[in-house]
Amino acid sequence: MSEDRERVLRMALKAVLVAAQECCVDIDELTELAIQSMYGEQLYNPEDVVEASTAIEVAVDALPVIH
Repeated sequence: MSEDRERVLRMALKAVLVAAQECCVDIDELTELAIQSMYGEQLYNPEDVVEASTAIEVAVDALPVIH
């Protein structure tokens, strides 16, 4: 994947997570559900799931704290 494409996808993921956070969605629960849904999908390569799960967790950890 090109660096530009990866940068755009990371930006999109962050924007979706921030929007969910602003809508009072429990981000930890959302993260867990997203990761579990990938593990439950047999079409996904398990190595890709691990990498995607890590990417989600890194993005969540980088979110600003909204009170």
